[in-house]
Amino acid sequence: AAAVALEEETWLARCVRFLPTELERQFHPDGGHVERSPAAQLAALQDLIEIRNLLHGAGVEAPPALATALDRAAPALRLLRHADGGLALFNGTREEAAALIDLALTQGQSRGRAPAHLPETGFHRLAASRTLVICDCGPPPPGRRDIGPGSLPRGADRFAHAGTLAFEMSVGRDRLIVNCGAVPAAEGEWRDATRATAAHSTLVLADTNSSELKPEGLGRRVEAVETDRQEANGAQWLDAGHDGYLRAFGVRHRRRLYLSESGDDLRGEDVLEPEREANIPAFTLRFHLHPGVTATAVQDEAGVLLRLPGGAGWRLRAKGARVAVEESVYLAGEPRRSQQVALHV
Repeated sequence: AAAVALEEETWLARCVRFLPTELERQFHPDGGHVERSPAAQLAALQDLIEIRNLLHGAGVEAPPALATALDRAAPALRLLRHADGGLALFNGTREEAAALIDLALTQGQSRGRAPAHLPETGFHRLAASRTLVICDCGPPPPGRRDIGPGSLPRGADRFAHAGTLAFEMSVGRDRLIVNCGAVPAAEGEWRDATRATAAHSTLVLADTNSSELKPEGLGRRVEAVETDRQEANGAQWLDAGHDGYLRAFGVRHRRRLYLSESGDDLRGEDVLEPEREANIPAFTLRFHLHPGVTATAVQDEAGVLLRLPGGAGWRLRAKGARVAVEESVYLAGEPRRSQQVALHV
């Protein structure tokens, strides 16, 4: 922008020369941003649009890599939206105005439906009728890497959360199951509380994060996530597992999700698979609820009735665990009290 404003042709040529390398560093081939954050995806798309407009205004031909990045980044952002127009709350994301996202997609000249998954970035989208599930099925973003005599000042994981295999669910324009959100500008303890595995709708083993949280990013982390997806007659199956608990506890966490073709039946199975002889400690599955959802436990501690703002009702039932309705917090914007369904094993 400075090179264009000051008419510094030499600097502008240098920027254009380095742009393709930077695009390759920041974007996966599927269009997802390396930080694996819906908020970062939106910001990066806005930057791409601004760069395109600057070069066009200066009468400079943009490198082909810029158009390719735009064509891929915009559909990737669509995958990370709920039907209310807002973004799913993964890896430091807070609610963004739907109009702002619409504007970015319009300026990016993005048309068409959201893809079902981003194979390199690691997000999956299950959709049937009015029901939508967005699941984090990828390893955390990379940290700081040494580059010769110096190093990058920060890694792509600086805002990363320990939420591998967490998912969010919405029905129509009502969000049902969510993650807690983020407070990137807060003090360390409060910020890390929202980054913790327990702040996400997934399994927590022995009150331990699936990836280690550090001020500059992540330490010990999920290294690999295996994913298998199948579809038939409108029904969708997603089978994923991660190794975040393998080193410390000798087990892999595997999550299977099934969404019926009618969209009114979502089933899940969470399994801890031992790879060596191990005593598996207690674990908890958490399903954080949007503040607009009212949860009422049934008497036998085997299920919960969920009432959405639009009046629809869902029943959450579980086998093999004690079901409890507990307090939670929603930090997508202003802090709001909410509830969570916890399955204790």
